[in-house]
Amino acid sequence: MEHQLKTSKCSQEHTTILLFTTRMKRLFITSIVILTKLFVVAQSNDNVETTLTIAIPEVAIMDIESVGSKNITLALETPTEAGSMVGVSAAVDSSLWLNYSSVTGKKSNASRKIYVRMASGSIPNGLRLRVTPLNYSGSGDGNIGVSSSPNGRVINRSDRLILKNINTCYTGDGTGNGHQLVYKLEYRKNQYHKIKFDQSNTVTIIYTITDN
Repeated sequence: MEHQLKTSKCSQEHTTILLFTTRMKRLFITSIVILTKLFVVAQSNDNVETTLTIAIPEVAIMDIESVGSKNITLALETPTEAGSMVGVSAAVDSSLWLNYSSVTGKKSNASRKIYVRMASGSIPNGLRLRVTPLNYSGSGDGNIGVSSSPNGRVINRSDRLILKNINTCYTGDGTGNGHQLVYKLEYRKNQYHKIKFDQSNTVTIIYTITDN
């Protein structure tokens, strides 16, 4: 009986130790879970925000480019045979290029136009001056303008539309980019008799880029 009691005590003590050990494991596991949750919560607050403003400027600039001087001369040809008229076939120049850059709005100023006019001087009697912008050529990009008339415009004191449908674009800079400008003198119909050698003159031509 005494032996049985001892055995029973030992068994109880062992059971107690096992229970204690199991509780300790549970406490340890619970502690790990709690620490893990705390760590995750701490990580979720590791974000910051900043505000970035993007500004796009409105652009409408234009230039005339040339390999040499931007001042050109158109000269009538002296006839080589009696009975021939002075010639205008050689009174042509295509050395100038029109460059431009444009940034338009989505709603306002959706496209632009370019006009030409004579600002000062006058064309000699019996003649007229025509300018024709050729189709775009160059290294630019975007919605580049197109000619408003395949035959160009006769230049006078009024603004004459030569390019239209210019949107956000750039033509590239320098000769070989943009629109090559072809200037030529023409006879005025039935006014040959008005041509006088002492009426040689200098004129100033202005190009203007505007919103529609």
